[in-house]
Amino acid sequence: MSTSLKEEFKLFKFGLGHDNPILFITSQWKCSSSIYLLWRLFWLLWHVGWVVASPVVMVLYQADSPAEGAKWLIYLTHTTLLLTAITSTLDFLTVFYLSYTRRGRATLSSWNHEKSVTGPPLKEDIIFQGEFTVLSGLEPCTTPWYVKLTWFLYGVIGSSNILVTIMYWAVVFDGNVEAVDVIINSVNSFFIISNGLVTAMPVRILHFLYPVLYGAAYFIFTYIYYAAGGTNILNRDIIYSALDWNHAYPTVLGVVIGVLVCAPIAHLGLFALYTFRIFLFSKIHSGNFKLSSELDSHQHIAGSSRQPTTLEINLELGGVEHKGKATQETKSETGL
Repeated sequence: MSTSLKEEFKLFKFGLGHDNPILFITSQWKCSSSIYLLWRLFWLLWHVGWVVASPVVMVLYQADSPAEGAKWLIYLTHTTLLLTAITSTLDFLTVFYLSYTRRGRATLSSWNHEKSVTGPPLKEDIIFQGEFTVLSGLEPCTTPWYVKLTWFLYGVIGSSNILVTIMYWAVVFDGNVEAVDVIINSVNSFFIISNGLVTAMPVRILHFLYPVLYGAAYFIFTYIYYAAGGTNILNRDIIYSALDWNHAYPTVLGVVIGVLVCAPIAHLGLFALYTFRIFLFSKIHSGNFKLSSELDSHQHIAGSSRQPTTLEINLELGGVEHKGKATQETKSETGL
């Protein structure tokens, strides 16, 4: 199900609650939980492997002494890689816990429990199918803290990885090809894009705030590091040539543009990717609607009438089947 674009700008969308946590542990494309778990495991091993390999390469081939290896963490590429590895690890553990442990399966079962919805009718937009008034369906679930944390981290690393790739190839790259740098500054964006197409995890526009805060925190750190006399791996008082606090005005201008303009734009790009994924899914796996009661067969000689139709809905979303009932006003027309 999707909400209108206007709904994306409501204040609660800044938050991390979601009434269907199953979307965070499944693929959009109906693959088995085992295959999806292998997808998560592959990226966990990939990112953790490079978190281990990258500082080792720096110490062996770039640093003057092993102690200089601690400077690995001052680079945005590396902090983002580390954060991506943490995110991949948490994502894998969440999927494994909910799919393959007894307590996790019990939690998952409670999310799948169907219960009649009480109170006012719920309005929902079923993807590209029009508005329905939902009479009964899945009870909204409370999002566990570990699912919220995973969603938050993906919100941070998504556009951050895209911008790291752009910054490396547009600003940092000087023509000298280092295999490790090329890999961790290219495959990172491939991971974000491919994962955005595979997972059923939603993207909210207002979550652009998370990469903005991450970027602001990093650039504040670079200034404090510079003011404290810190140096890069080459013992220069700058971390990146484009981030030279010895020339404050162009640096501050670049930081403001990067944090307040580029980060939100990159996040909007990921929201567009999410929208495209939902659109593609709706075309390939459209919802299956069954009439549970026929339309009133009375016909009018001229004119038209609107009559409620009760539908039983079997809708697959993110590889998860949703069942419920809905009513839709259907217009019937006859004429002489």
